[in-house]
Amino acid sequence: MSIENPVAPGQAYVPLRLAGRPLALKALVLALGIAFLTASSWVQVPMWPVPMTMQTFAVLMVGALCGWRLGVATVVAWLALAVQFPLLSEFKTLPMVATTSGYLAAFVIMAGFVGYMAERGYTARPVPAFLVLLVAEVICFALGVGYLGAVIGYDKAVQYGLMPFLFGDFVKLLLAVALLTGLRRMLPQQI
Repeated sequence: MSIENPVAPGQAYVPLRLAGRPLALKALVLALGIAFLTASSWVQVPMWPVPMTMQTFAVLMVGALCGWRLGVATVVAWLALAVQFPLLSEFKTLPMVATTSGYLAAFVIMAGFVGYMAERGYTARPVPAFLVLLVAEVICFALGVGYLGAVIGYDKAVQYGLMPFLFGDFVKLLLAVALLTGLRRMLPQQI
């Protein structure tokens, strides 16, 4: 199966269009991204061992809206701040070693992957955007469940760290595709 690039080579679909913009604007977007990631962490459905939050939605959107460099920088800055400040779900700080470490590490890769694909136009149309975001979700679950399995056992990791989240993450993925599609319609001059 091949994904055809929906736009001409070199045409990015990064709605915020920050390439070549002042550093102060990029810093403001980074700060807003950290706030968005934090707020998304606090929207949650309690589960064990990992609460279901809007974090993955926020990570997908940060990558798609900001591109890979600023997307990765935003997620890394958010995680770095979470070491000292209660930015994560349940108003917690980032533990240095925890059952959620694989998922949190995956967030950086997710934002980078989605941002990279957005810069190449793959998030400009619904079907390619869906596939890009689906791959990002697979990355998150592969690393998250993989690490969790090493801590609590792989059967339990799949049972508690994957299965309860599949439907919710699928809905969040569809929401992200819908938002990107809506933004594209609002900003048609970019494509």
